[in-house]
Amino acid sequence: MPLTSSRPDGGFPSTVTEDIYFVPFPCWAVLVWTFMLYATSRHGGHEGGKPPIQRDQRRMSRFRILAQKIITRLVILLNIGLLVVTIFELVGLGRINWGVGMLPFLPVTMFGIGVLYLTRNHPPEAYAYRSKFSGSYRARVGSRVYVYYFFQMVVLAVKLYTLIRLKDPRSGTAFPKVDQVIAVLLMIVFLAILLVLTIIGMKLDDS
Repeated sequence: MPLTSSRPDGGFPSTVTEDIYFVPFPCWAVLVWTFMLYATSRHGGHEGGKPPIQRDQRRMSRFRILAQKIITRLVILLNIGLLVVTIFELVGLGRINWGVGMLPFLPVTMFGIGVLYLTRNHPPEAYAYRSKFSGSYRARVGSRVYVYYFFQMVVLAVKLYTLIRLKDPRSGTAFPKVDQVIAVLLMIVFLAILLVLTIIGMKLDDS
């Protein structure tokens, strides 16, 4: 299957350039950035830092415990929803032989970022220490999660605008334009909710 060569909407901007370069760019950027996080940990990211924080020794109120449980479950459900919607778009584009471009990076990165957030309180051994220069492991994870969700949401919003303004050459096919518009819109909504939930969850961690 070609990347997107069978699509009629060439030029710039178009779904061709967006699905090959623009939409997956936040995925590539955050994957490299996350690799740097673990590369640093292998080289002793704790050097010169403070003693490890024992989070079990902190007393958490019942409200905070309940709120974190609710947020965790919602994050899991929303990530499952994101995976379903992104795979739905990939399958739909494949069924009409329009090519999927570099869009497979989306479900892979979304799953990885979700796991990264859910395991934020279980750092590698080197990051059990806080660096007075670089912040804690949890803070580094949070920055990657926030940046990815925000910029992925922005580029998908641009793609949504492109889809809406295009004429529909797929009317009557197995994957009409309206189905893709709904899929992309759902991705944006899920990412926006995830961004808010992860910010709240991180604030509860630090309070």
